[in-house]
Amino acid sequence: MCMADGAGYDSQSLLMDEEEWLAFLEEAFRNNSGGANTLALLLFTLKNSIETAHDLGQAINTLLDGIRLTYLYTEEHKLALKLYMLHLTGHLKPQDEPFNLLNDAIERGVAEIERSRKKRGVGKLKHTGQRALQGRR
Repeated sequence: MCMADGAGYDSQSLLMDEEEWLAFLEEAFRNNSGGANTLALLLFTLKNSIETAHDLGQAINTLLDGIRLTYLYTEEHKLALKLYMLHLTGHLKPQDEPFNLLNDAIERGVAEIERSRKKRGVGKLKHTGQRALQGRR
């Protein structure tokens, strides 16, 4: 697909609509056109990889790595580092220790995902990573 001529572009088949994209882009790149160009290049590279089926696993891993590295720039990362620094002082109560807080939250989140999947009847195929309706194959 070439965006210049619009061939193959389906504006009705999107994961995020234009309004969502614009809200995201405005927040992220209001004063940073260089960052916007960098994101556009990354998205274009991923699009080409997916489109040519060059290596979907590589595209997925690139996205996951981007998510992991983006975390370093979040407020959550800054807060986690502050909590870790407090942990190093030895003055936190056991329930406030980073490991306990994070582990408990992760366990609750995973349990919620499992409840939600069971409710929807959706499972995940281990060998492909794709979702399938339980009981259908």
